Amino acid sequence: MLLTKLKKTSYIVALFIGCSGLLSAADFQCNEKLLSSPITPFKTKQTLNFTNWADYMSPDLIPCFSKLSNTRVRLSYTTDDNMTRAKVMTGASGFDVIEQGALYLPSEIKSHALIQLDKSKLPNWAHRNKAIYDKISEINDPGNNYAVVYTYGTTGIAYNVKEVAKVFGHPVVPNSWKYLFDPTYLKTLSKCGVSLLDEPEQVFGNYFYYAGIDPNTTDKAAYEKAALYLIKNVRPYIKYFDSNKYQNDFTAGNLCVVMGYSGDVVRSVERAKEINPDQILKYVLPAEGTNIWFDMLMIPKGAKNLDAAYAFLNFNMDPYVAAMNSNYIYQPNGVVDNSQYLNDLFKDPNVNPTEAMIKKMYVLSMHPPELQAFVSKMWMYVKYGINFTPKYYHPKQK
Repeated sequence: MLLTKLKKTSYIVALFIGCSGLLSAADFQCNEKLLSSPITPFKTKQTLNFTNWADYMSPDLIPCFSKLSNTRVRLSYTTDDNMTRAKVMTGASGFDVIEQGALYLPSEIKSHALIQLDKSKLPNWAHRNKAIYDKISEINDPGNNYAVVYTYGTTGIAYNVKEVAKVFGHPVVPNSWKYLFDPTYLKTLSKCGVSLLDEPEQVFGNYFYYAGIDPNTTDKAAYEKAALYLIKNVRPYIKYFDSNKYQNDFTAGNLCVVMGYSGDVVRSVERAKEINPDQILKYVLPAEGTNIWFDMLMIPKGAKNLDAAYAFLNFNMDPYVAAMNSNYIYQPNGVVDNSQYLNDLFKDPNVNPTEAMIKKMYVLSMHPPELQAFVSKMWMYVKYGINFTPKYYHPKQK
């Protein structure tokens, strides 16, 4: 599933802590004066139960929140968004705040598994990035009533500047999906190594978007047609499909173009500057647009400490706090008015997209189980190059 994205590879962040000067999160200051809205400490010690992925939050944030609010935060690590969702759907998860991919929001909202936010308890709501929240409202959380943005990212193209120039014979910026889906370009790039994500939602979704088809289509014929195209025109030129090891291979110079998640790839690009400075690596967003995904903070039904939960959500929406966390996880945040705190890499619109770029992006929805099983079957055909006779797609006979 696409929901695993960069979270499975958080060990790379740990590598940067020791070798990269970009982690200005190390300069985090737990100072009330830096916050946009003050935290009123609870008169008595509070307890907040929170779940997140390992190494997916600056280690300074929870101690600071605890100190300023007089709250003990019990942090539990998750390894699977599906497991978190299963707990939330029971209405007795044991958590006061959860971090989770936005893809699950529609089903959780429909099942009344989340608490509708009282925005009067979120003073930092005024600092939200409206372009981001509008995009979330399209599919995941209509009206933005149940969750706040923790971080977000995109799916794009990372490339080795020197190697790509070498195979084409001149400098080329592969800022279009045609470089990964048109065999005319892909055949040339295959000389220096190309990988795609091992994620059917991402490969099919971005191919559909490139071909002018709704990325959230439920048309089985469209999936069969796309699978046959990818088997014939794309798979022969791909070194492999993978969502993990491509980062190390790309950093080492063994791949020249990869489809990747922004957080993963940006870390790889920054890592290369330290361990392989001869390689010039860059991340670019396709001009046609791409998938944008969100990780959210929400309060599940059954939360025991609502006051502490709201205080924690508001703390994470603070411009200073959100920026310093972005510096740590190498991903943008859903807050405005904090550019002065961000690392220089966030000046790149490919890393921190502009409002115009965000509007061109699409949000994926979750397919019903029966269609998901069908898509998974189509993906196995593509991944292993298995030709098949389509059941729903009937090409016109010449």
